[in-house]
Amino acid sequence: MEKKPENQYQEKKSKNKKPYYKKRYNQKAPKKKFWNADKIVSLSAMAIALFTLVVLLYQSYILDKQYELTVKQQKAAVLPYLQFIPYSGESGFSISIKNKGLGPAFIKGLYIKEKDSTFLHHNLYHFYNERNSDTVYSFNAASLIDGLVLSPGEELELFSAGGGSSGLDPIVNFFYDYFDRGQKMFFIEYESVFKDAWITTTSFQNLPKEEYGEFEIYYNMVE
Repeated sequence: MEKKPENQYQEKKSKNKKPYYKKRYNQKAPKKKFWNADKIVSLSAMAIALFTLVVLLYQSYILDKQYELTVKQQKAAVLPYLQFIPYSGESGFSISIKNKGLGPAFIKGLYIKEKDSTFLHHNLYHFYNERNSDTVYSFNAASLIDGLVLSPGEELELFSAGGGSSGLDPIVNFFYDYFDRGQKMFFIEYESVFKDAWITTTSFQNLPKEEYGEFEIYYNMVE
């Protein structure tokens, strides 16, 4: 009986066995970290720059507010305030203008408003004579022209008349129509040392010119 070779099993096993290959791993490049030193330095510089900008803008805002407040205080310290003062008594009648403010008032003009028309005038005595046939013989009148300056506390008599109540009645009735808060009034435009324009009226209003509004001026009175 023939003996099978001892290595027969080993030969089969070696035939069925797959060859061994050493596995090779592909080495991947290491991932870069998002937060590295360069980015941290760059972002820190940007944050500091942004913070500095915010601080500068806020400081600029504060300085602007301080400047506005300073200007307001300076304007308030020299603010003029004109007011019409009518007076009527047994022996006389007068219309004055007084500066009750803290600074000088630079007069721009005296105006007479009737309905929707505004007329430039300088002298209330001449204005009365233009509208009335009777003549006022006992009077004093001052012309109110562009460039006249009223100091604080100063009072200027624009018109006065005397001669007893009987002679004064038509004068008083005529002028009081312009103090009656109706469609007739006198008003004066004036400015402060800062060129702020104001309007004071015989209806006892004192307004900034912007609030009063623009008006068209006629240089001749019209009946």
